[in-house]
Amino acid sequence: MSKFYIRDVEQTQDQIARLTKTELFDINIHCMRKSLFKYFPNTIKDMNGVDRNFSKEALATNTVHLSAPSEFDDPYDCNVYVAGNEFALQRVQYYASLCDVNIKQEWDYAEVSRNLAKHIFMHISSGGKVASLFELDKNNQLVHAHQEYFLLSLEKELLKADADGESYYKAINHVIDTEYNNMQKTANRFRVSCFAQSPYSMLMWSHYANNHQGFCIEYETPDYSKENENIYLNLFPVIYTNTRTPLTKLSLNWNATGSLSHSDIWDFYKYCLLSKSLDWKYQQEWRLISCDTLLTDQNYNCKFFKIKKVYLGNKMSAKDRLEIIDICKKQGIPYTGVTIAPDQFSMRDCSILCEDCDRVKQYIQSNSSTV
Repeated sequence: MSKFYIRDVEQTQDQIARLTKTELFDINIHCMRKSLFKYFPNTIKDMNGVDRNFSKEALATNTVHLSAPSEFDDPYDCNVYVAGNEFALQRVQYYASLCDVNIKQEWDYAEVSRNLAKHIFMHISSGGKVASLFELDKNNQLVHAHQEYFLLSLEKELLKADADGESYYKAINHVIDTEYNNMQKTANRFRVSCFAQSPYSMLMWSHYANNHQGFCIEYETPDYSKENENIYLNLFPVIYTNTRTPLTKLSLNWNATGSLSHSDIWDFYKYCLLSKSLDWKYQQEWRLISCDTLLTDQNYNCKFFKIKKVYLGNKMSAKDRLEIIDICKKQGIPYTGVTIAPDQFSMRDCSILCEDCDRVKQYIQSNSSTV
């Protein structure tokens, strides 16, 4: 049985199907949380030969970095579910129709593909040109590009000395596989930044803050206004589910027409960009999603809500702790250390000021004595 949860509230499959972007936006405006949290590893990342610490940059500039979904740790995350057999059959039927191959309704993919390959091979063998078999769409640039790619893949086979009907069959399969794989990569045209609802999740500290060595930023979410409208329009709670909803029809529409309706695009959000396994439900995640609409620089950084407070990881080194504190002081941002509770498995704010911590004092004393 399919299960769906938004903000920890169970939803039916029909409710999710009927949920529009406008409805979710209206709910967000009236029920937005007072704070959102983001965990940072505080580590160095090589960006084309240049070392960058996106964590410190985010703190110093009040920005968040938006990542490509391919960088996420969950292989299902933002993975487009397309029923491969149905997609392949309808696409090969489409190409067969372009060159007037008579196909039977009961034929499977292999039969349609082989008959199409035979038709093309016989046409070439009798002196015909591949391009003369097809009437390309001159009005739709994307559809035209798909059709041209199909022709180029076939024409490539002509360069092989041993080209035969089987070669064309393989070429057709290659084109269909490429279209399917390209659809799988569609999500990487978007950029995503992820947020949590609490700064005290042990698993979040472990997974996303470098095993408690990083830090967590609390962002104060203001009331909706025209000034922050662009963020609100692109900020969504994740939909947790045990079911993957196929986007086969959407994929076929995209390949056949080169465009998607607003409903198709919102389905792509609901069932791909925002959909995660129930295994991750503990994260209670929110996502800021951009398709080049929010980015403020070429490094995929984006201005976000005002920083309210910074939480320093329990295992953060004294050196890193002092560096983060220095940034906080320069920006006028409150901060606190996070420690483990003595009597239960939970995290909490440390009662000791970070500068008064013995680890920090020892580090300062050690470094001052070596100068």
